[in-house]
Amino acid sequence: MTTHTREFSPPFFIIGCVRSGTTMLRNILRNHPNLACPEETHLYRWGEPFGTPGFMTQCNNALLKKHRELDGIKDGEFKHILDQSISRGDLMARYMARFVEVRKPTATRWFDKTPQNVYGVHLIAEDFPEAKFIHIVRNPVEVVSSLRLGKVVKVPNLMAACAYWNEAATLIHALRRRSPNRVLELRYEDFTAEPEQGIRQVLDFVGEPFDASHFTNVITYESSHKDEGLFSPEEVKTIERTCIKGRRMYGYAANPLPYWKRKGQA
Repeated sequence: MTTHTREFSPPFFIIGCVRSGTTMLRNILRNHPNLACPEETHLYRWGEPFGTPGFMTQCNNALLKKHRELDGIKDGEFKHILDQSISRGDLMARYMARFVEVRKPTATRWFDKTPQNVYGVHLIAEDFPEAKFIHIVRNPVEVVSSLRLGKVVKVPNLMAACAYWNEAATLIHALRRRSPNRVLELRYEDFTAEPEQGIRQVLDFVGEPFDASHFTNVITYESSHKDEGLFSPEEVKTIERTCIKGRRMYGYAANPLPYWKRKGQA
């Protein structure tokens, strides 16, 4: 087994709030022959410092063990990688090298898609100084709706669901202000409407060639929960008000009409 010995092109990280289209974007980019991405790593999600008991416990939770199984990394292999590593960044690089070796040895660049890694985005930026970041953002009303439905992540509390969106937007905005040339931002609604344009934009940003033949099977559509009756009109107003700063920043508060057509209103 080899780890952390092969040279790759600088990585990139897909970040954003959960339920914003990060998985869709990852799965599309996986079609590119040069690019490889595992399941979610979560290695930058937690506040516990690398090597502490809390960090080690999180690394071996049931979800991440399942992700590593999907990645083709056995428990013993991961333990070996973890034992060799001296930092979070070292662990990420070693893990990715092994993942590429196992799953896509022809790839020349790896990338990560873990929405919750946004909590460590500034540490990622330091650990991987040549890395770039792709932020996909989605209307917070739709994100909070998806969190209430809970098909993947369930957050029934309205304020907690809004915090998911607000905190991600705030952290990424700070990164963009600090390093504007390292952050590309895409709106979920724009990407799903014109996926080829979005794919070209991403590949140009990270320095990979575009070939339409790699994406012939890509089909996107904008998923919406607006007709599912998940919220009262008052709750929708609460979401819009709570997320107003980010909504204005990303153009979701520019329309003079309410984002959601409410029952009994024009």
